[in-house]
Parts: sequence; structure tokens; C-alpha cells
Amino acid sequence: MFAHTMSTLARLRGLPALFCVIIIAGACQPEPSSDPDATVRTYGASVEKASARAASEVAASASALDGETVTVTGRISTVCQKKGCWLALDTGTATPIRVLVPRTDEGYEFTVPTTLTGQATAMGTLQTVTLDAATQEHLAEDGDAPAEAQEVQIVATGIRVAPDA
Repeated sequence: MFAHTMSTLARLRGLPALFCVIIIAGACQPEPSSDPDATVRTYGASVEKASARAASEVAASASALDGETVTVTGRISTVCQKKGCWLALDTGTATPIRVLVPRTDEGYEFTVPTTLTGQATAMGTLQTVTLDAATQEHLAEDGDAPAEAQEVQIVATGIRVAPDA
């Protein structure tokens, strides 16, 4: 009985220390952020959204911007479902702007999650390209079937995404 009482007392003596550990651990948890940019994710190089132009505006003047470095913003309409190597920005027309992740000899410089949604700002080189039948078929396998054989693309150096809440 004496041994049982001693072990109970030893356990009770340890409670204040355990209580302190629990309090301290709780205090170390991050607080929910009131910063609207706290959930923003950047893939690749950083992107400055201040100079971004709307995807609809860029798509309308794509021929004048061909070969230029642009920063464009728009809602993500589609993402490559195989590797996350491209996403499409809604332009308000049938043809979105496709944002491509650059390839290297080792693979892609970066990728995006295949479930990515939200408002994206992408920076990169704009190009207007004609897609051959094999490329259209490949894109359909990736989760997108282009409406037209010609599309506006941006080879991105960086993509900044504010996901849907």
C-alpha cells in the first residue's frame, strides 16, 4: 500500500511540469494570419503583381506582345493533370492563355499542384503558337483540349497563386 501511495504521489508531482509543457507548446503554435497574402504561393521566381495586366487584355494584344516579357493575371481555368507543367488562365473567351513551365535537360524547372485553383499572376515570355495535331492530342491527354489550333502561351519564370478560400 505504501509503495502504491508513493507512486501516485510521484505521478501527481509531475503534473505541474506536464501542465507547463502543454501550455508552452500551445503558445508556440502559429496564430491564424490576418495577412491576405499569407496563403499566396509562388512557384519558380518571385512575381511582382503590381505591374500585372489582365489576361483578357494581354490576349487581345498578343500579336503586339509576341516575344516580350509580360506579367499577366487571371483566374486559373485548367491545370495539367499529369505533371503540373502548365496551367491555363481564363481570358473571358474560348481560348485561354496557357502558362508553361520551362523545361531543362533534367526536367521541369518547377511544377504546380494539379489541384491548383485561384487567381494566378505569371511572369514570362509571351508567344503565339500554332499547335500541331500531336500537340493538341498531348494536351487533351493532360486534361485540356484546346478550342483552336493557335494559342497564346507564356513560358513562365514564375507563377504567384492566391488560392480560392
